[in-house]
Amino acid sequence: MDISELKKRKKALKLTTAELACLAQLPVGTVSKIMTGETRNPSYLTIEKLDKVLSHEEMLSRVRAYVDEILKYIQEHPDESVDQVQFEKNYRREHGLDNAPLPYAKSEAGSADAMDKFDGNLALSHRGNVTVQMLDEIGEDRRIELIDGHLIINEYPKMGHQILVQNLGRIIDDFIRSRNGDCRVFNVGVNVYLDEDDYTLVGPDIVVLCDDSRLCDNGIMGPPDWVIEITSPSTRARDYGKKMHKYMDAGVREYWIIDPEKEKVTTYIEGEPMMVYIYGFEDEIPVYIYDGKLKICVGEL
Repeated sequence: MDISELKKRKKALKLTTAELACLAQLPVGTVSKIMTGETRNPSYLTIEKLDKVLSHEEMLSRVRAYVDEILKYIQEHPDESVDQVQFEKNYRREHGLDNAPLPYAKSEAGSADAMDKFDGNLALSHRGNVTVQMLDEIGEDRRIELIDGHLIINEYPKMGHQILVQNLGRIIDDFIRSRNGDCRVFNVGVNVYLDEDDYTLVGPDIVVLCDDSRLCDNGIMGPPDWVIEITSPSTRARDYGKKMHKYMDAGVREYWIIDPEKEKVTTYIEGEPMMVYIYGFEDEIPVYIYDGKLKICVGEL
């Protein structure tokens, strides 16, 4: 590989020689001599390490630019939702990208088109594009989740949603305290690293955890015992679909979906086969993890 090309890529990423050396786990002096031309015939392995690091940083730069573009659009159009598939098509046209997955897309000839307006939910569509570590680049102005590397950006819930979450949390906490139970309820937002990897991070409305060994400074590692999501039109498909499968496959013992619009509660109970029950808001719903000793009537909340 031409050293001048490596230097050009390093400059485009605004990396210092020391930063590049650190990322490649090479001595600064070695990288410095290569970049200045002092080392005329660097080893193949050294060049491969530098190329690999630069490729990875270029991938991160492209993904961040893509996420920044989405966030900018959301901020400029607060009353709209975003259809990610259509957004990506427009993004590719505008930036002259081919049909490869975004992190590896290469430039090709093409004119820039203005982005259209679209409807739908927001999510990056390729597994592995986004990791937990990259969420810090996105900011905290919205509720952010990650499922199998798909980025999901949600608006903060409306007041009715928040009041229901608070009341449910209070009832569950009162029950636990009355029995001197070992479980904890979280209803103010907690990170759940569901698969204990870098590609899934969810923030359920309510979480009940009965194993303190799963707690860490950043949240909960692995599946909680009970998860409750209060769905909305924009999250309904995900709550009933991908999230349900992720929660139950990960080992969540009980999962509730509370649907205010349809006034029904769907509960999923662990087992082979998994059991599914549907209740109305007027029903006394038994909590499986407490053997039905706790019953909740959502309509009273």
